[in-house]
Amino acid sequence: MGIATSHPTGSRTRTALHPVRDREGRREPIDIVANPLGGEDPALARAVEAELRRLLSGEDVGPVEVRFRICRDETDGLRFICKVENPPFDGEGVRGQWRWWSPLLSTAEDFRDAFREGLRVRRERRAA
Repeated sequence: MGIATSHPTGSRTRTALHPVRDREGRREPIDIVANPLGGEDPALARAVEAELRRLLSGEDVGPVEVRFRICRDETDGLRFICKVENPPFDGEGVRGQWRWWSPLLSTAEDFRDAFREGLRVRRERRAA
């Protein structure tokens, strides 16, 4: 069972490509909370999610929540943004909360390049 996002596109509300996990039970390391791309371009949604999982596999970011939003205009067509962040947590952690917002993107390759750069900046800041 999927969850409808609060951001309708056109006259219909889109559902997330993957269902939202039970928040009271277990938390997935990568929780894709909303991906309305699945209703517009399923191949793009799968490609972007695969890039996200691949790039995060070698990073020590802890659990993250991921949200995608669609932006459409007459000139450029379908474009999207992505937000990746650690969920809020109680207690002290060495890791600290991290958040990344993408620029406006059109392709999985655009996403890969932007997210790779965001992870590079994160690593540099943690090393300083």
